Amino acid sequence: MEVVYFNGFLSDVSRVAVWLFDMQNIFDDFTTFIRSLLDPFQLGAFAEIIATIPLLFMIYIVYLIVMRTITLTFRKAGMPKEASSGIKLMVRILFLAVAATLILSATTIISGTALVTGGALFGTAIGLAFSKALSNIVSGFYVLGARPFRVGDYIKIGDIEGIVMEITLNYTRLLQPDYTREYVPNSKVVDSQLTNYRRRIDDLMEERGREFKDNQEPTSKVRAALDGLRSLTKGTEVFRYSFEVDVHKDFNIESVDAYFDQICEKWKEEFIEKPEVLYWAETMFGLIYRVTYMVTDPMDILGKGSDFAHEIARFQHALKVT
Repeated sequence: MEVVYFNGFLSDVSRVAVWLFDMQNIFDDFTTFIRSLLDPFQLGAFAEIIATIPLLFMIYIVYLIVMRTITLTFRKAGMPKEASSGIKLMVRILFLAVAATLILSATTIISGTALVTGGALFGTAIGLAFSKALSNIVSGFYVLGARPFRVGDYIKIGDIEGIVMEITLNYTRLLQPDYTREYVPNSKVVDSQLTNYRRRIDDLMEERGREFKDNQEPTSKVRAALDGLRSLTKGTEVFRYSFEVDVHKDFNIESVDAYFDQICEKWKEEFIEKPEVLYWAETMFGLIYRVTYMVTDPMDILGKGSDFAHEIARFQHALKVT
């Protein structure tokens, strides 16, 4: 079986070599014609260079057609704009390589056999040298195709979190909570644990078995809040962010719970609904709580969400250790 595959590969290489030789013969005939026109002016030495101009022009026409097709295809498919820039870059590199190959094969600068052999060796060397970059590009195609997140989402990749500002074939750019920009290679995006804090609130409420009914106090403020929640349950996307708080065993748990409830009550008007403090785990040093809140704008996580988390964490200063 291996012999059959090897013979098939040799056959493909032979066909490529024959095609290159045919290209060179056609180009030689065209060069001879150009030289016959230029010899009376003693410019025959430039015949080969001038003969490459129509070839380059045809390649450029094909390039424009392909680029236009890619643009229209992406637009019809509804693919994000950030995906087209990386693919167009790859197409440009491909056409540049094709143009260089055709010119070198058509001229007598390098023989067809040497070109095929050199191209294979050069391609192997480039592949080994840029294996990490190629891995990023392949991962970029996966990210753009699977779409585990999109521009504007608040996500966490491994130990890095922030708002997605840009997605390319090579990297994903995040705006971190300290407002610095982090460029995460797409290979790390694929290999790391990923959390997307964007949720459809109707799905979230259904999972939790919760319903919003107008059975509260008949005040305009409460009714306005309920109307807002009803509009959200129709499919609005929100960001439900969570963070952990460690409580040492020396603290009085009842006092800590009361403090958390007091802070959540204070901040409930700043978020979609009152934040929640959930028991998460118990360790030999104390308890771990997970605090969650919902916002409609991911920038609120960087702003008032950060202030809320800071105030929650100040229970250590607000309470005395028992």
